[in-house]
Amino acid sequence: MTKNVIVVGGGFAGVEFVQRLSKKLSSRDVEIRLFEKEGDQTFRTEIHKFACERINLDAIKIPLKRILPSIVKLENAEVKKIDLKNKKVFTDKSYDYDFLIVAAGSDPNFFGIPGMKENALSFWTLEDAQRINNHVKKIFEDVKNIKDPDERQKMLTFIVGGGGFTGVELMGELMEWTDKLSKVNGVDRKSVKLMMVEALPRILPNIEKVDVVNKAIEYMKKYGVDVRTNSMITNVSADGLTLKSGEFIPTKTLIWSGGVQGCAFTNQLDLKKDKRERIIVNEYMETSDPNVYAIGDVASYVDKSNKPMPGLVESAMQSADVAANNIIVSIKGGEKQALDLKLHGNIVYVGKRYGVANIKSLGTFAGYRAIPMKHLVNMQHMFHVGGFGLVMKYLKDQVF
Repeated sequence: MTKNVIVVGGGFAGVEFVQRLSKKLSSRDVEIRLFEKEGDQTFRTEIHKFACERINLDAIKIPLKRILPSIVKLENAEVKKIDLKNKKVFTDKSYDYDFLIVAAGSDPNFFGIPGMKENALSFWTLEDAQRINNHVKKIFEDVKNIKDPDERQKMLTFIVGGGGFTGVELMGELMEWTDKLSKVNGVDRKSVKLMMVEALPRILPNIEKVDVVNKAIEYMKKYGVDVRTNSMITNVSADGLTLKSGEFIPTKTLIWSGGVQGCAFTNQLDLKKDKRERIIVNEYMETSDPNVYAIGDVASYVDKSNKPMPGLVESAMQSADVAANNIIVSIKGGEKQALDLKLHGNIVYVGKRYGVANIKSLGTFAGYRAIPMKHLVNMQHMFHVGGFGLVMKYLKDQVF
């Protein structure tokens, strides 16, 4: 009997899941539906480049119809409700499922900081990136008409909250883009103040070697970036932010990249969740409902050594592979597969010409040589999901 498999979310995890499942099962075994309202996969790890106009929109949007297996039915619709008891998914229609895979991703976490959600620019989605782009350009256009020096400085102070991978990559783009915007708009670049604010003792906490992180900080300082660590934000207003030390920093631009939580979609699901609203799964990616799996950023998994699954592309794809294998086992028989993360490391952009790499086989280093390696990793992903054609598109959009 054909099983109905429904996947919610067309990001890295969702696409990897359906590709893996379709390699082992035929249309006689399963009917697979993937729900993704936009109809595209966003190459989320590159949106900082789009926000600061280094690449165009087409460079980070992959049409799902181009990369989904033929047996997968793409539904360009928003899932409005899920009835776990009766195993139904609702859009404007209703769909029955035997297995539900939640791959809906995550949302920004504002940690309850007063004024953060209302006054900061979050940086997580494509829409966020476009909003930041519009905001920063407007600041440079409007500041030319402002005479008051204090107001001008407030407008020309750009702060990134959060010194993780996302925050550092965004700052790397901002420091180069503000050079260009200053020239175009006749603004003295020396009057532009760039700042990164991190609550932890250092930025890039997942990079093993402190000296390599310090090299990245020194590189950013050459562009005038003031990196503040041990600096927790306690309040945000329309005119600035306050640190735990009591210092008030006037600004019209705080971009928040300080953390994520389970997406709002999970609110409707009566499943066990962690304190960040991510769905708790076991080593097989099974949730508290035996017919529902969660994969990628929306899933909360802690291994036997009490180490949580990090929110990385590799984690998302490996969790998807495990879930796909275990659904195949449920249908065809066999032994379940437990998640055993094999992470190869991370590479972080710090602008166009500099990067930080933390790779198991090569070690940890900073400098230009990290950039071609990052491109190779991205092209490997493009080949994996869409073949040689997507690799050529990537080269055209981002390299040549």
